[in-house]
Amino acid sequence: MAEPSATAGHMNVTSAHSWVAEVVLRVLGAALQIAATWAVVHALTPEDAGVYFRGFVIALGLSALLRGKYEIYMAQHIIGRHCAPTEASTGVLLMQLGQRMLVRASLLCGVLLVVTADLDIQAPQLQRMLQIYLPFVLALPCVSLSSFLGEALRAANRTLGIVVLAYGVNLSMLLAVAFASEDASLALYSWAFLVGTLISACVAVVLAWRAFPCALSQWSRPLDRQVLEDVHAREWVGLGRGVLLWGPLGVLAVWAPAVEMAQYAVAARTALVVDFFLPALNLTGCRTTLNAGLPVPGSRALMLRHLGRALIFSSAFFLALFALAPATLSLYGMPYDAKTTVYTVLLGVQWANGVGRPAVRRAVAQWNGRRIALAVGLSAFVAVLLCAAGVTSYGALAAAAASLIGALILNSRAIAMALAD
Repeated sequence: MAEPSATAGHMNVTSAHSWVAEVVLRVLGAALQIAATWAVVHALTPEDAGVYFRGFVIALGLSALLRGKYEIYMAQHIIGRHCAPTEASTGVLLMQLGQRMLVRASLLCGVLLVVTADLDIQAPQLQRMLQIYLPFVLALPCVSLSSFLGEALRAANRTLGIVVLAYGVNLSMLLAVAFASEDASLALYSWAFLVGTLISACVAVVLAWRAFPCALSQWSRPLDRQVLEDVHAREWVGLGRGVLLWGPLGVLAVWAPAVEMAQYAVAARTALVVDFFLPALNLTGCRTTLNAGLPVPGSRALMLRHLGRALIFSSAFFLALFALAPATLSLYGMPYDAKTTVYTVLLGVQWANGVGRPAVRRAVAQWNGRRIALAVGLSAFVAVLLCAAGVTSYGALAAAAASLIGALILNSRAIAMALAD
């Protein structure tokens, strides 16, 4: 009788250690995110910081458009417990689709490099900007791969992987600031971003391999034709999701001054630390955040409990960070501490996504292409339209408000579909 007790005690200790280690890694990820942002904005002028963060839009925004349909299909496959019509394991399917997505990103990267080379010859006055943004273009395949694998980990409730993947870029930014000379060119920080994305891509492959193991010999087996058709059928939904996430920021990057872009980027990167903690709490409601997710809720009462728990956690985080907003932004100094409203609105985006996450997961598992396409398309259209209409007058606030309205529309529609079903 002593043996089961000892085993149970060992499992409790292991679980406690896993939970403590995960909390430490999440806190470290949040600290690195804020520290890297602080270091960059203190090393660069607000105008140069705005130019630098526009490069993030190039790499992250384009990759979101490229990988959207693959992410949605894999999320449906993982959350829906292998509901896709294929005999391939999750690991094999993930790597095969990852290869296709990587080829797609590499082709776009090649096209952009040709355009960049042509502009370098035809418009010498753009040479400095081309040198700054070249590393962001080269980072496109790495960003696409790491983000795709990271979203697959998120679908499996391995939300810690998203935090760890951010280490590479943030550490590279910190090291670039630490070792760069005072007269270092802005391109140096861009190359540091490329190195960080390469590290993140390698880490993502390792984490995905551990979460979804598969044999190397299976990677070359052809995908089922039905799988490819299902992936391509999600093209427009994937594009709409990418536009919803990055459309307002893209409008801001093109039309607003560089200072506005820098202020928005600081507020957005700081608000993003909420996502380092909320998924772990919202998806499981307990400390065992590394375990696989629960089956898709089958009753309305259970869905209401999930939504209620998500509302409590998200609201608690929002209120706590809202109270600390002036002190948080004061860390960055002028002119970034003047955007408390923008930061608060972006915290609202995280709150909306946190509240609606259980319903969104159910909508992905119980796929209804027409209803989902309508919800995503409407959200993206409204967000981009509102941002375009207000960016010249309100700048960063217009982009933040448009993102919040788009998130509210999408998550409210997801909640309505979950409760109606």
